[in-house]
Amino acid sequence: MQNVRKRAMQFGDTPAAKYMQEFGRTTTLHGIPYILRKNYHYSETLLWLVAVVLATYYAAKLIYDSWNRYSSNPTVISLEKDFREWNLTFPAATVCFTDRLNDTRASEFIFETWNVDQNSSIYGKYHSFLNAITNLTYDNLKDFIAFERVSQFTSLTGEQLSEIARQNMMQMEYHANVFDPAYNYLAFREIITEMGICFTYSGIVANYHTLKKLPQPSFEIPYCNYLTSVCYARVEDLPGKIRYYIHSPYEIPAVSDKFFEVFDSMERDTSWRFSEMIASPELRRLDPRQRQCRFVDEPLENEQVYSYNLCQMGCRKRLAYRLCGCAPYFYQKDGKIPVCGVKGLACLSKYKDEIVKLSSASGSPDCQCLSQCEYVTFYIDENQERTWTYPVPPNIRFRWAIQHYSKTRQKRDIIFGFEDLLVSLGGTAALFLGCSVLSFVEIGYFATLRLFWHLVRWHCGRKNGKNTRKRRVHYDRRY
Repeated sequence: MQNVRKRAMQFGDTPAAKYMQEFGRTTTLHGIPYILRKNYHYSETLLWLVAVVLATYYAAKLIYDSWNRYSSNPTVISLEKDFREWNLTFPAATVCFTDRLNDTRASEFIFETWNVDQNSSIYGKYHSFLNAITNLTYDNLKDFIAFERVSQFTSLTGEQLSEIARQNMMQMEYHANVFDPAYNYLAFREIITEMGICFTYSGIVANYHTLKKLPQPSFEIPYCNYLTSVCYARVEDLPGKIRYYIHSPYEIPAVSDKFFEVFDSMERDTSWRFSEMIASPELRRLDPRQRQCRFVDEPLENEQVYSYNLCQMGCRKRLAYRLCGCAPYFYQKDGKIPVCGVKGLACLSKYKDEIVKLSSASGSPDCQCLSQCEYVTFYIDENQERTWTYPVPPNIRFRWAIQHYSKTRQKRDIIFGFEDLLVSLGGTAALFLGCSVLSFVEIGYFATLRLFWHLVRWHCGRKNGKNTRKRRVHYDRRY
């Protein structure tokens, strides 16, 4: 026991112990001074040590919970009901021809490229190849298995295949009417989707997701409100059978979305209900992983805008590259993943289901797509179709409209921001440790600047002591 006390007394005389005692005398952290005082009994010191350790543990636990809430779940979704003041973005429509090949242009292209006319016995093979290229989707990838041993076709690069598709596809011809003449400038714009090359009316994403090198000019999308009697658009005089998708202007249709078919001498009229989500401007202060969503102007790498379906397309593109070393031309070119030629498309036909479902035996790609912070989801309300027979001229037309407006919408907002985090951290630290912001400054001061000068003084004092002893030894030797 005496040896323990002796060692304790010896430790208490060391520079480190003196520095800790100085910290204990001056610190504002509750409990620390009682631990470092000399004239306390061991039981008293132990009592305060246990109290400080428990208080620090529970303070750290609550601080971690507050930080975890701020970093992973700081938002809340509420309902708004002031519907008379809302403006709804008019839904966009994407039209895809079920047969995109322009037969007249295809005959000319076959003769110009391969010197084969319609009277030749092998004309059908070339025509089938062009038909497969212009109508390329995941559904017809198996058609390219028949061409992967034909040298005239396998010598073509993926970029050449995409150019062939654009040259031989059916062009968009139509007449359109919209509910407000101020929006008559709207037009169909080419867009590449997983359903092939299509055309989008009143869609923002179509300006950026196209095979054309330069983005198409931007425009203002139409808005509807509660005071608008019927918000609609009608398209007619289309050149061929189509499938059309209704979606948000800030989104593109996905391969699994519902579509509607319209063919010769037919008109389809669809009306839609909607569910809208908006976001508070303060939400932009948070990281996308914190709020679990992205704004349209927060694109991922190699994209100019963000949408959930674009993110999913990027995941399928990376999976296709992992499986076959390339991706179909209906994905945006990025210079990193090559565009598939005939052999690559034939290879992808073996993994079609895996790519569409984003599942693979070798492991699916890292695909954690966040939803959009602001979006509109449309639900079918009414679906009517009418067909005509002779003597009515054949025509293909469709109409989509918003007839019933929702009286509620959702709003995403911050419920636990950075200021709330600071208040929570400060309150927890004050409750358990009795400290403030200056207490943390004090700890940093003692751990850096004060410690530095303490070591400097100790080193200088030790050096001066050695010099004094040397002078004494020298003096003793002389005398």
